[in-house]
Amino acid sequence: MAKITKVLEIDNCNKDILSQVLYKAEFWDAINPSKKMEAKFIAPNVLYTKIYDEIDVIHVQIEMEGELVLSDKGEIEGKGRLVEFNVRNNKDIKNLEGRLRIKALSPTKTKLGVFVEKFALSGDFISLIGSVANLTLQKKITEMMRNIEKYCKTKDLKDFL
Repeated sequence: MAKITKVLEIDNCNKDILSQVLYKAEFWDAINPSKKMEAKFIAPNVLYTKIYDEIDVIHVQIEMEGELVLSDKGEIEGKGRLVEFNVRNNKDIKNLEGRLRIKALSPTKTKLGVFVEKFALSGDFISLIGSVANLTLQKKITEMMRNIEKYCKTKDLKDFL
C-alpha cells in the first residue's frame, strides 16, 4: 500500500499538552472518527481499542480490535517531538507503522504530521474491503486530525490531563 502523509496546523493547541494527551484514552474517544470506539490504555504507551464502523465507499460493517503502541522518541531540534507508532494484536491489520511529528509554531499553534510508512491488511480483511483500504485509512486519519482541530477551537486539551 502507498505511504500516507497528512499535515495540519492547529490553532489554540499547545505542543506540549498535545504530546501529553496522546496518552489519555479520553482524548482518543474525543477525536475518534468511527461510529463507536472503546479505548483504554493497557500499559503507559499501549492503547487498546475496539472499533465499530462502516466503510462508506462499499457500505461494509467492520468490527476491529487491537493495540496501538506509541513510542516517544523525544524532541528533535528544529523538527519537534517524534512519536513512532505501530499496531499489534489485530487480526485484520497485518502491519501498520508510522510516526507522528508534533512541532510548536507558537505557544498556541501546533503543526501535527501523521506519516504512515507501512500498511498491510490480513488476507481475510483485504478480500473484504480490497482496493478501498488505503483510501479508507487516509480518510480516517484526515477525520481524526480535523476532529483535533475542531476540539481545539471550542475546548481546551488541558481538560484531558
